[in-house]
Amino acid sequence: MRKIGRFTIGGLQTKILNLCIILVISTIVVFAIVGIVQLRSVSKLAKTTAEEQNETIQEISQESMMEITKDSMLQTAKLATRNSNNVFWTMERDFSVLGEQVQDVFENPENYTETSVEAPKQENDGKYVLQVMYAEEEAKTDADTQYIIKRLANLEPMMREIVKGNSDYVMDCYIALPNGTTLAMDNTSGGKLDDEGELQEYDPRTRDWYTGAVKSKEMYFSSAIHSFFYDVSEVVFGLPIYEDGELVAVVEGSMKLDSLQELVSQVTIGQYGFSVLLSADGQLVYSPRTEGELAMDEQISTDIRGTVNENLNSVIKQAMAGRTSFAKTYLDDEAYYVAYAPIETTGWSQIMFVPKERLESSTTELIDEVNQVSDDAVKDYAGVLGKSLILTVIVLVLLILNAVIVSILFSSKLLKPINVMTTKVKEIRGGNLFFKKEKIYETGDEIEVLADAFEDLSERSKSYVKELMAVTAEKERIGTELSVATGIQAGMLPSTFPMYPERTQFDVYASMTPAKEVGGDFYDIFMVDDDHLALVMADVSGKGIPAALFMVVSKTLIKNRTMMGGTPAEILADVNNQLIEGNESDMFVTVWLGILTISTGHMIEANAGHENPVIRHENGEVELLERKHGFVLGGMEGMRYKDDEFDLAPGDAIFVYTDGVPEATDANEQLFGSERMMSAIKNAPDGTPEKLLESVRADVEEFVGEAPQFDDLTMLAMKFTG
Repeated sequence: MRKIGRFTIGGLQTKILNLCIILVISTIVVFAIVGIVQLRSVSKLAKTTAEEQNETIQEISQESMMEITKDSMLQTAKLATRNSNNVFWTMERDFSVLGEQVQDVFENPENYTETSVEAPKQENDGKYVLQVMYAEEEAKTDADTQYIIKRLANLEPMMREIVKGNSDYVMDCYIALPNGTTLAMDNTSGGKLDDEGELQEYDPRTRDWYTGAVKSKEMYFSSAIHSFFYDVSEVVFGLPIYEDGELVAVVEGSMKLDSLQELVSQVTIGQYGFSVLLSADGQLVYSPRTEGELAMDEQISTDIRGTVNENLNSVIKQAMAGRTSFAKTYLDDEAYYVAYAPIETTGWSQIMFVPKERLESSTTELIDEVNQVSDDAVKDYAGVLGKSLILTVIVLVLLILNAVIVSILFSSKLLKPINVMTTKVKEIRGGNLFFKKEKIYETGDEIEVLADAFEDLSERSKSYVKELMAVTAEKERIGTELSVATGIQAGMLPSTFPMYPERTQFDVYASMTPAKEVGGDFYDIFMVDDDHLALVMADVSGKGIPAALFMVVSKTLIKNRTMMGGTPAEILADVNNQLIEGNESDMFVTVWLGILTISTGHMIEANAGHENPVIRHENGEVELLERKHGFVLGGMEGMRYKDDEFDLAPGDAIFVYTDGVPEATDANEQLFGSERMMSAIKNAPDGTPEKLLESVRADVEEFVGEAPQFDDLTMLAMKFTG
């Protein structure tokens, strides 16, 4: 760079000036070229545009309108069926959940209390109450029927919520037994009584929803029928419930046909479009037509599959086949465009009709309007473009003169504070971190902001050096404390093996590898008395120091309570109540506790939300002991747990672990999983429990590879020799 007076040749000042001149000249050239070309072609364009546009529109308008009509009707049909399907899907989901609860009552009736339920009463009319009806008189005194009915009555809140929460669509909810006994939830108790106040005879086994569900063995949606108790038409569905392959109940729900028809009629195309709803068996469920080929009769039994209208019949067949499509047909001797799509949940179809004449009536009007707009636009464009080009050239010439003057006058003032700042910043090095804002930097723009930033950076750099030294010292102190905590935790777990060398009836080994310096997993092995060995495997929620502290408390309570005697279930129940006291941090622990009778190989175990243990039998076969788990310890006061018992044969080994084993994750975020764990146990060489754990750990490490360990890896194995 060299200077000529105040002007620097080759510096930013020169570059700013060159940039301004080049930018303005380039813009002028581009505008000039574009303007000349457009001015020469605009007259020719004005003459030919109207003719070509009119001709083109006439050629493609019909095709375009057809495509638009097709796309619009297909999208509307899909939207309409999606709305209908959402309602049916919601009902299917709610009643499926109710079905699962009904099945649980049959499978685990002991978990439910006896709850009384009465027959329909007039005073309950208008209230959502649970009622019982009998198709057979003997069922009123049958002990088995009364036993299950009183336990099914526990589902009253769920049934009420399904009906009351979906009252816009759902009329009632029934649970019918194979002997005809029915639990009914609705708000129309009075409708089940005759004029003399006597209960009407009702046998659900004769109803279409019951027989259809039993025959299909899955959720069954009936065609539209007249209600048994109410003077309305309805669509009813049934869900069969099985226990060990035997039918034990059918869950029923119904929807008012009026509600369904209102839902279907909400989505239409234009003023003259309409929709019809067709069931899977060809029944016309809904049609707004009162006469003609799509008119509904009062018995809502119109079957339109056999219509003599071949065009319409073809559309119906395609719709019933579950297809989504668009077609042209004739209805009552008038041409229509139709679009249809399936309702997935029920297997029904919705067909939308729009008169062809109404859709095409606007095509001619559209062509005339477009022609007029095009003519006016071309004329206006030609006039405005010429004036704009002249004005633009004048403005750009003035801009280039202004750019030269501005760049020369102000570039020097702009660059002076930058040059001073550059010199000061170069002086910042080593121990010199000082930068102070001077008056020259007070420009009121980004230069002043940059100077403020440098000054702030200078001050913060000094503070960061001091803070860095303090943080480093603190990290060293925390590291030392964590190292001590790791040693303390490791010292609390049994680590000297063999633990009982004088005992030849069993061999036991365990290991724990924490994911952090200290972890939340722990295990314990101790003799309760001369003939009983206790095994504990547990996993505390969370990681780090809080989990380690909770682990110490939990391990101590479990061992102390076990030494007092009792079954594993009793021990876990007492420890749970102790952990609840003062547990303000809401921590919890999953625990598996097993007590082995050494002389017989008999094992009693209880599980508080922990992983299922695995038995490797003497013949090499591996078995996952899947039992019903109790709730975690420390989660809820007063929980009860269940004892499970099994026998170990000589040579059998039991393997217990925390979730860090099956949930070990590789670099592709794939889990090690229970199947790989079972395979690793099975393929481990026969030998001591220590060899078994080493083999499983090796398989886990090979699977995980270089991926970091996210959870504690804790395992325990005990081999019973007899």
